Amino acid sequence: MPDEPFADVLLAELNGRTTPEGRRRLVETVDESVMTAATVAILREILDHITDYDFERTDNSKFSEACRAARRRLLDEPDGPTAPVIGFVSLISLNVTLLTRRFESPDAEKQRLADLYAESLFPAPAIGRAIELVYGPLGHPAISPDEAAFWSLVDFSSLRYHKAGTTSFILRGMKRVPDNEAGSRSPLAVKCVLFPWNKLAAISRATDQYAQRYGDQSVSQQVVKPTASSGQWVLMPFQEGRTLGEILAEFEAGSPIMAARIAMAEDVAHKITTALHELACRTPVVDADPQRQHLDLSPNNVIIDPQGNAKLIDLGINHLYSRQVGIAEHDDAVYVAPEIKNSKKASKTADVYSLGIILMQILAGAPPRDGRTPEIIWSTSPNLGRLLEDLIEERPECRLLAVPHAQGLAYDVLRRRLAFCFELVHQEPVAEEKSFKHLASRMAPTSREFSTQFEQWRQWRDESAFRGPHDRYLLFFTALSSLAWWFIVSKTALATAGDIAVGEAEGLPTGSELYAKVIALSQGLVAAKFYQTVLARVTTRGIPGLRARCTEIAMRSMALVAVPTTVLSTFSPDWYWVWPWTCTGGAVAVALSNWATWSTANDLLQKSEDFLSTTPDASRRFARGYEQWWWTMLLYAVIIATIGAGVQTGRLKDTPAYVFILVVITVGVHYGTKCVAAGPAVCGSIARAFSAGQRLEILRRRGIS
Repeated sequence: MPDEPFADVLLAELNGRTTPEGRRRLVETVDESVMTAATVAILREILDHITDYDFERTDNSKFSEACRAARRRLLDEPDGPTAPVIGFVSLISLNVTLLTRRFESPDAEKQRLADLYAESLFPAPAIGRAIELVYGPLGHPAISPDEAAFWSLVDFSSLRYHKAGTTSFILRGMKRVPDNEAGSRSPLAVKCVLFPWNKLAAISRATDQYAQRYGDQSVSQQVVKPTASSGQWVLMPFQEGRTLGEILAEFEAGSPIMAARIAMAEDVAHKITTALHELACRTPVVDADPQRQHLDLSPNNVIIDPQGNAKLIDLGINHLYSRQVGIAEHDDAVYVAPEIKNSKKASKTADVYSLGIILMQILAGAPPRDGRTPEIIWSTSPNLGRLLEDLIEERPECRLLAVPHAQGLAYDVLRRRLAFCFELVHQEPVAEEKSFKHLASRMAPTSREFSTQFEQWRQWRDESAFRGPHDRYLLFFTALSSLAWWFIVSKTALATAGDIAVGEAEGLPTGSELYAKVIALSQGLVAAKFYQTVLARVTTRGIPGLRARCTEIAMRSMALVAVPTTVLSTFSPDWYWVWPWTCTGGAVAVALSNWATWSTANDLLQKSEDFLSTTPDASRRFARGYEQWWWTMLLYAVIIATIGAGVQTGRLKDTPAYVFILVVITVGVHYGTKCVAAGPAVCGSIARAFSAGQRLEILRRRGIS
């Protein structure tokens, strides 16, 4: 036993196979160089040890649990709590616990428990001393004298666990030497690369060069600048504040309403674009300059300081994700731009992609792991859906088609564009902080659409940098739709204001007049709701071709589709009988419009599949079964025509009952189920498709598609 290498004895203890004599040897050893060499040897091959242990076990136990058990056994030994080996075993256990989490599926509770265990290993000075030796010159003789000098500035007895990174763990500590005569010491952040990732040349090289690259005075003050770095660690001032990831987790725990999500997304967009603009030295990013980009932007790599500003940490390409070394695709990987993960090459819009994913996470409650804009964002505001989807295209050259950046990506321009877009979103009923106002607007026939579009048009008109070429055009037809609705109300009123004032009912319509007015009113109600909820925000303008123009005409005609029904069926007593046929004609017109809109949108999505990664799958292109709306409306037209023919030929006698059935279908199914419940989502689906067509046209003009 005395001749057995110390590393073998230590590994046997970790595997639960050591003898009492071997355990006593571990406890009684005081030679730090021997323990350091053994620990480094085990950690460098830690993946093999984990694999061998887990392969041999049949009780589903993990090597991380075995390391914890070994630590407990050593602590139970006489003089165990004060034995130097405890620090080295604690460091191995810390490394294995955090490394194991990198290979497992995402689980917030498991990560929380792993962090709690890591915290429990501190502040015992033994683990601090082990970190000093294992990561210092004794464990890595290749460390330069300058790096060793900086490493010696850390008071390792003051180290506390702070958080886990993708390839590292971060500790908080203090300087060994006071900063001034008063004896105050500055807090430090010590970032230690996990074993075995520091064996990878790319990670080791990037860590070693981190201080040289981001510690220079020319680097933006928005960056938490490193003091020194080696291939195994980075030293930097400890930045007070909370990570954006922590803030968003707390925010999500409060089950926020959409108004709160919009406000949070707007605030985060402003903070991050401001930080990125400063990082880029307030100039456009023309090429992929690593020192002027983050390239690993995620909520956990943004710290919001006590003053509310965004500070950037952990800059540079994350080689663990880009090299696909077997780590589970979760956590921060979802924010990394595809070109970095797939080809290890940065683009000038890589941070734009990450920003888009972060904003979508805030608005939808989770980041989109399929690279497509969540439906809830398009349903909330097509303006917001268009802009955010423009940020997360897989191909860098297909991003920012709606934001001018001919001379390079200027983050101040993007910041203003986002701010303006959020100002438009604030006019939406869904942005109301009081839910009853949102519900009232969603239930109302005109959905506050005219006032919303009018306020948005005013903002477009007053905005000098960006113009909305379609807003005035769409506002005009929304106004026509609103006027048509109030015209129908006036023509189909069952009682005049005078009748209501005196409480008399002699003037109330009866018989055929009553049926005609009730049917016309219900048709007008649905027509107004259908146009203003589903079609008022969507347009094919900007998409070339006769088909797109015909679809545009069909959609705009829906603003007045119920007017002929009302005029013809309530024109005079001699015309009251025509209501079944005018309603049939209106239903056919709506069916044709739905077919034209759906088929054009579907064709645009099919064409965009090869060029735009954000195009949804065929099974998820349209919300709430919109692809069926056109033929169900044709079926409804047949039902109306059948009832009308039966009533007028005398085969159907109970006219009031049939009128009641039609009104129930019109109001209950078409108004309630389709327009109120499904309308915003359907509008989002159509807007997404037409936006794809407009972006395809931009790509064609640029010679990309």
